[in-house]
Amino acid sequence: MTHYDLAIIGSGSGNSLPDERFDGKKIAILEEGTFGGTCLNVGCIPTKMFVYAAEVARTITTAEKYGVDATLDGVRWSDIVKRVFGRIDPISAGGERYRSEDSPNTTVYRGHATFTGDKTIDTGTGETITADQVVIAAGSRPIIPEEIASSGV
Repeated sequence: MTHYDLAIIGSGSGNSLPDERFDGKKIAILEEGTFGGTCLNVGCIPTKMFVYAAEVARTITTAEKYGVDATLDGVRWSDIVKRVFGRIDPISAGGERYRSEDSPNTTVYRGHATFTGDKTIDTGTGETITADQVVIAAGSRPIIPEEIASSGV
């Protein structure tokens, strides 16, 4: 069983923790989904890029009130999507490459992390690890536990 100084579950905001203070420390990053987390891949950043495309289209449709003759001939959704993810996907891939290949003290596990004991984690890859410190930065989804839902609360 491999032991780490620090294990980080999630590669979004948790991935920003390891800096020069962790040089010489053994680090594990565990990620089941797309490297970089929700904000980079499907949240804040792509949303703002889609909104900007909508604002450009809206500006064209209101240009006349500024004395500018312009028409909106159409919106090519597939081109917008291609542009957004053509910029985001390389950032995600670069972040994973940096942690996997360029950070000699870091190991990236691509699987669903599950605690099996005190500071003991099944990596979802067939390997179990331990760590002195564990950061859970995996994000969340709202759920009502069955016990509460069935109680009528």
